[in-house]
Amino acid sequence: MILFRYLSREVFSAMAVIALVVFLIATASRLSGYLADAAAGSLSGSLIGYLLLYRLPGFLELILPVSFFLAVMLAHGRLHVDNELQVLKSSGFSEARLIAMTLVQGLLVMLLASLVVFWLRPAAETGIQAVKADQQSMTEFDLLIPGRFQVLSSGSRVTFVQSLSEDQTLQKIFMTEQVKDEDEGTGPVIAIMAKAGEARLDAAGNRFLVLKEGYRYRLSTEDQGYQMIAYEEFGQRLPQNDYEIESEAVREQSLASLVGNGSIEAWAEIQWRLALVLMIPVLVLLAVPLGRVEPRDGRFARIAPGVVLCFLFLILLSAARSAVEEGRLPLFPGLLSVHLMFLLLAIVLLRGSEQNLFKVMLGSLRRGVNNA
Repeated sequence: MILFRYLSREVFSAMAVIALVVFLIATASRLSGYLADAAAGSLSGSLIGYLLLYRLPGFLELILPVSFFLAVMLAHGRLHVDNELQVLKSSGFSEARLIAMTLVQGLLVMLLASLVVFWLRPAAETGIQAVKADQQSMTEFDLLIPGRFQVLSSGSRVTFVQSLSEDQTLQKIFMTEQVKDEDEGTGPVIAIMAKAGEARLDAAGNRFLVLKEGYRYRLSTEDQGYQMIAYEEFGQRLPQNDYEIESEAVREQSLASLVGNGSIEAWAEIQWRLALVLMIPVLVLLAVPLGRVEPRDGRFARIAPGVVLCFLFLILLSAARSAVEEGRLPLFPGLLSVHLMFLLLAIVLLRGSEQNLFKVMLGSLRRGVNNA
């Protein structure tokens, strides 16, 4: 029990650090994209916090297996480098017992991953669907930032609003738009100025921008002529926002709902959730032999091939899921075929053939470089 607690402390402390670093990188990358979209006027800034919150379970379902795999490699690598495992083996501690302890640790991670995959992520996907509906109900004028020129309507319109009052009335509006001619490609330029404006909703649910006390100019690009109209009130129908928030309705369904659905997409989602949990013991069996490093090589000697194997595992799972959804791969074995492939690789490595395997991989890489 003392040895198990010692190994668990080594593994889970390393896992926490790795998971935190990867989580911060993934969150920062997603946040930068959302901020860029908000600055461009494509996404409402008030929805960024909700989107990040609902994306967290999606990050965790991938971070947990990867961080645990790397943590096992690092912890076992340190035990090899410091000759602690050699001392334990001399006192009768076998590698089979080490694998059993690591699988017990993996069971704890599997329980946490199951909580994320089967409960947290579907609940978060429900929230993402709600945010998606809110975003799609907004028009481009709901996303305007006062005091800035913003390019809207796929680059064909430039809009400027000086200020926004407390009752959401736009003050001092300027808009210019290049009208596209179906025959010649470009048409006249429309420029609109208004003292104030507001969005209104009609009985059919359509939204209109109503401008007050302004001028509308139509400038011809052919004869340099123009037409000016002064108005007290001018209405224009607003298109819905076309910003796409990545989400799939099947991901928000519970396990019972997916089983009751019975479609290929539903079964592919079920297999994906199970695959993320079942890959953890397979990764344990891969991490133990990969953690066998020589003291002179250091504990990080095999991190690079380990990372490659881990991400190859995830890529093949994603490809297998797409193949199941498209009918190119049968439901059975489905995604389990990837697990079987890596389980066979783990058995080969556990039998002590990893040195020869890495030599073959390195030789193939060198031959490829020489041929290039």
